[in-house]
Amino acid sequence: MITRNKTVLLAALVAATFCTAGVSEAGKPTIAGGCKKCHTGQPDAIRGTLGTVSPDFNTLQVKVGTMVWIVKYDDKTEVVKGDKTAGADEIAKLPAKKEILVSFTGTEAKPLATEIAVKQPYKVPEHQKFTNAETVKLVAMGPEKGNYTLVDARPGGAYMGGHIPTAISLPYGKFADECTTVLPQDKDMLLVFYCGGPT
Repeated sequence: MITRNKTVLLAALVAATFCTAGVSEAGKPTIAGGCKKCHTGQPDAIRGTLGTVSPDFNTLQVKVGTMVWIVKYDDKTEVVKGDKTAGADEIAKLPAKKEILVSFTGTEAKPLATEIAVKQPYKVPEHQKFTNAETVKLVAMGPEKGNYTLVDARPGGAYMGGHIPTAISLPYGKFADECTTVLPQDKDMLLVFYCGGPT
């Protein structure tokens, strides 16, 4: 028979399990906020942005929100860029602030990188790209005549600071929650998205 106290304890354990997803055993976050849109946290992997690399000490920094991980690497650490794999000598050449995934062994206090995967830019097929000139023509026609919806995928503050005329705001981070209410129901309408930089 389960008593009330056991039920409360069980509920607390379940809640703690869900609240700590993406956190290491000691409570250090293992996944940055932006990465959570597509990934879940893992205890032996860190998803964040690359900070500084110190070849003299064979360490690199991985920024996860306000937390910074210091991770050691050695000659066996591999660097993965798309479908190419390179050795540890490539780590010093990686650009700072690049989104990375660091798989590691060891402990939170002394993680050793086994593999560093660098996020590659999303490749938009040529037939889906839209030029500035085409956008200018559409905006001149207006949404009704041009049969289009122009979507600004930048954060709301950037949209408020200035945007292309006729564009609607649908920040990338809110896409899943708001797309059904913001985007047109007409599936034949042309959708043109723009953002603040390379993706």
